[in-house]
Amino acid sequence: MKKISFLVLIAMILSLNGCGSSPTIVSESNETVTQEVELSTEEESTNETLEEDTLATDVLIINSEEESTTSTTDEENSTIENPKPESINVGFGGACAFPFTSKDEEELIWVSAKDLVLDEAIASNDYYAEIKVYDPDAFSTLQSYLKKSKYVVFWITKGWEESWFNLDEIQTLIDSGYTPVFNYWYFGDTLLNGLPDDDAKEAYNSDAKRVSDMLASLSGEVLLVLEPEFNKESIVKDEETQHLFANILQGVVDIFKTNNSNLLLGLSMMDTGKRNVNEVENCGYEQCALGDKEAWEKPEIVYEDLLESLDFVAFNQMLASFSRDYENPGDWDNPNPRNYSDEELGIDYFADRMVNFSTFLNEKYHKLVFMPYMAIATATWSDEDEDGEIDENEVSKSGWVDRAESVYRTMRDKRESLKDAGLFGYATMALFDDPRHDYGGYQYFMNNEYHLGIVETGAQDEVDSAAYGDLTFKGEILSLLFGE
Repeated sequence: MKKISFLVLIAMILSLNGCGSSPTIVSESNETVTQEVELSTEEESTNETLEEDTLATDVLIINSEEESTTSTTDEENSTIENPKPESINVGFGGACAFPFTSKDEEELIWVSAKDLVLDEAIASNDYYAEIKVYDPDAFSTLQSYLKKSKYVVFWITKGWEESWFNLDEIQTLIDSGYTPVFNYWYFGDTLLNGLPDDDAKEAYNSDAKRVSDMLASLSGEVLLVLEPEFNKESIVKDEETQHLFANILQGVVDIFKTNNSNLLLGLSMMDTGKRNVNEVENCGYEQCALGDKEAWEKPEIVYEDLLESLDFVAFNQMLASFSRDYENPGDWDNPNPRNYSDEELGIDYFADRMVNFSTFLNEKYHKLVFMPYMAIATATWSDEDEDGEIDENEVSKSGWVDRAESVYRTMRDKRESLKDAGLFGYATMALFDDPRHDYGGYQYFMNNEYHLGIVETGAQDEVDSAAYGDLTFKGEILSLLFGE
């Protein structure tokens, strides 16, 4: 398969359309023990009474005042009340507009996230009718679920342009009771190489000022998640490196806090912990599928250094039945694929792990917890010819839909437990499968990069430039996420 430059791909996308040109580009790191996920670990004491701070609809209780950090002993720490949300809400991501192949295949049709939620006449939209194999009834059905969401998630990546974001549409979402979430993924996988140099830090500060100015133009509360997946081994390897990285983040935090009174800041990380049902040592739980406190502790210094400036802490979760081999991932263009069993991934304990993860963060840092994105890739791979390579005919697009559906079902069933654990919300990373997701990039999940969404279409992986309009809902995931 011929690769194209990731930056060239971005440039091609940006040249297409205004808000619709927001590229859904999210790479994954090669450091997860089984797949990617984040965790934050930080210690802080706060004896102040928490006040309600409405994230557009009174769903989140957080302290909007300066919090004290005087707790120094376990005994003192145990007396601190951990904040709990009034409710738990869900959302979807991850773009201002989603690309679809047009009927003539010469251009892309961009479907606005705002329209997916608010345009009651989306089935009769003349522009969207030009989508290849457009199913208007399916779009109407999709909207009936998405309008029940709370969070709409966008990504800001290095090299972003303001044209990626239609601020008027985002303001309309805010005015209609929805909360925009921006994942600010600037350094991304480049952190695999270690701390940024002085030039990179200076560029980061300049970029953050641009982001801050853009978000300041929005009226209403906005969530900004800093550098998700920051906890690469190169960053958490020692105390000095963690302090240095926290200092880099503090510089941009100060920029955001100075310029945006309605902006709520969080820091998100991967869950790099053990997941195998049959592993029991050094995880802090009966078995490692339920959590891995040892891994969750690692980025503690970064969180401790920033905690006074954070309004919430966050983690993200991504799982797939196959990916690069985490023990031997291969190089950029020559990955080594690996299948995982359900037991290795601990997939049956996913929701329990989320409860434990949220509880860990809530009790350690005394902050509310958010999951800005989660994804359960739905394809499976069977190496029929046993050559260690993924052939197109060896991939089943829907092979893991039942496992993904089971995850979302248990997440729904445990929403009350998740809320009690301090989690105020979570969102699915990808709404639609993207046949070119991270094409030419690192692609940790390999062919499963194209099956991270909760809605499938007839587009062909790596061949078609974008999704089709013949939406196929994966199992009951939509109703499990957004139903009553």
